[in-house]
Amino acid sequence: MARLDYILRLMASEAADGMDLVVGKPPALVFGRTSRHLGIPPFSEKQLREFVIEIATPQDLAALHSDGAALLHYEYQGQFFSCALRQTEAGLKAAFRAHGADRTDENPLPVANAATPEVDDLAFLGEDETFLSPSDVAPSWSMDFEAQEHVPKGGLRPRAQITYTRSEATQPPIYGEKISREEVNALLRWMVEQDATDLHLTPRFPPTLRVDNLFQPSQGRELSPKELQKVIYSILSEEDKRQLDKEHSVDLSYHVEGLGRFRVNVFRQMYGVSAAIRYIRSAIESLEELNLPSELTWLTGQESGLVLFTGPTGSGKSTTMAAIIEQMNKHRQLHILTLEAPIEFLFTNDRSLIQQREVGTHTHSFNRGLKDALRENPDVIVVGELRDLETVQMALSASETGHLILATLHANSSTNAISRLIDVFPDNQKAGARTMVSDVLRAVVNLRLLRHKSGRGLVPTVEFLKNNAAVSTLIRENKLHQVRQVITTAGGEGMWPFERHLVELFRRAEVSYETAYASAPDKKVFEQFAASGRPKERRRRS
Repeated sequence: MARLDYILRLMASEAADGMDLVVGKPPALVFGRTSRHLGIPPFSEKQLREFVIEIATPQDLAALHSDGAALLHYEYQGQFFSCALRQTEAGLKAAFRAHGADRTDENPLPVANAATPEVDDLAFLGEDETFLSPSDVAPSWSMDFEAQEHVPKGGLRPRAQITYTRSEATQPPIYGEKISREEVNALLRWMVEQDATDLHLTPRFPPTLRVDNLFQPSQGRELSPKELQKVIYSILSEEDKRQLDKEHSVDLSYHVEGLGRFRVNVFRQMYGVSAAIRYIRSAIESLEELNLPSELTWLTGQESGLVLFTGPTGSGKSTTMAAIIEQMNKHRQLHILTLEAPIEFLFTNDRSLIQQREVGTHTHSFNRGLKDALRENPDVIVVGELRDLETVQMALSASETGHLILATLHANSSTNAISRLIDVFPDNQKAGARTMVSDVLRAVVNLRLLRHKSGRGLVPTVEFLKNNAAVSTLIRENKLHQVRQVITTAGGEGMWPFERHLVELFRRAEVSYETAYASAPDKKVFEQFAASGRPKERRRRS
C-alpha cells in the first residue's frame, strides 16, 4: 500500500482537494475547480490497473467489472478520503477526494458502508475530462456512516482489505536523526523478529515491513533522501555503485553477523534511492516443511529437460526450487551448478557437489554462465531467472544436450509461462521454438502465496503441469489455450490446476472459502471441485 500512502501524503502536503489518475496523463492534483499535473511520467493502463488491484478488495473489483464503477473509502490521520473508480472507453480512471475533519478518540472516525454507488454518481472526472470539485459531487453521493469502535494506529488502512494482524510490527527500533549502517542492521533484526518477508526503505516515508503478505508502515519517522542514500551506499561495493549509476538499479546480497543473509534491490525513484530487502532464511526447508504437495518430489528424479518455477514476485519460487535442490543433494550423487543474481540460499555439499556462481561477481551474465556451464560437466544447472532471448536459447540448448535445467520465470499461470518462453523468440523462429519447448519441457510449477485463515502466516498454493504427450502436442501445434483443460482433467497423471489445490486448502481449513474463490483463475472450475464432497450448506460464493 506504499503507493496509496504516497498519494494521500502528497495531497496533504500540497493542501490539495484531491488527485486524479487518468491513463496517458501524469497524475493531477486538484484544487477546487482547477488542477495541476505533476512532472512525472503518465500512467499506463497496466500501471493504473495494477494500482487499482492494490487498493481494492475483491468485492470492489467485482463491482468495477460488473457496473463499470466502484467507490472506495479510506481514513488517514483523522482525514476521510474517497476514491471513485470508473472504467471508460478511454481507459480506467481513479479520483481521490478528501472529506471530513479531524476526529478524536471520543468521536471515532466514520466508516462508509460498502454499498456500491451508481455509475453516474462517480463524477469526479467529467466526461469531457474536466476536473470537478468535491462540492460538485458530494450531494449526489449516498454516504451512510456508522460508528467504528476502533481505528488501528499507524496510519492509513483500507477499510475492508488490510488490518494490523501483528500490532507489534509497527514499532521499529529507535534510530537517530541521521540513520547509520548499524541502525539499518537493527531494522533488519526487527524485520526478522516480526517474521516479515521484506523491508522497504524509501525516502520521505517510514521503514515499512511486509508481514503475512501485507504492507505495514512503521511508527518510525520518515527518512530523508540524503540520509537514506548515504546509508544505502555504505552497503554497496564500488562495482555496485557503478551499476546503480549506469542502470539505476542493482541487486546484491547482504550479510549481518549473527542474523543471516538478505537479498537487496537498490533502485532510484522520484525522490531518491530506495531499497527493497528480502530475508533469506538460513535453513533450507523441505517440501513437507513448506507445506507443498509431496507429488513435487517427482521433480527430483528427473535426469534432463527443463523445469520452470513460475509465479509473481514473492510467491516462493526460489524457496521451492531450493527445497528441490536440497532433496537432490541428500539423495542423489550429482554435480549441481547454480547461476544466481544474487546468491540466495547457501547449500552444503552432501551426496552431491554443489557449486554456486553469482552473476556480476563470478560470471558476467546468465548467458555467459550457461555457456561456461556446458564445459564444467554439471548434471543439473540452476538458472536464477530466464530474462532474455540469449539466456532462453542457451537453457533450451543445454536441456537438449542431456542436462536438467531448473529455472524461474515471472508468469501468472503455467500456460502463460510456456507462452512467455516462446514469445521471446522472433516471429520467424517461433515455430522452431515451439518444437524445442515441446520436446525439452518436463514440468511447470506455478506458485502463489495466500494468507492463512487465522490471519497469521502464508499458505502456498500450486499449479503443477507435467509435459505429457497431450501437452507436448498442444505446444507444438500452438494450441496453448487447451493446455488448462489437460491440467484439469489429468489428475491421475500427478498434475493439477490451481483450483483443485485451492479447494484442498479450504477443506483443510488453511484458507477461507472467500480467499480460495477470489484466488481461483477459473471460478466455474473451482466451484466444480468445491461441489464434489463438500456439504451443500457451505457451498457459497464470495
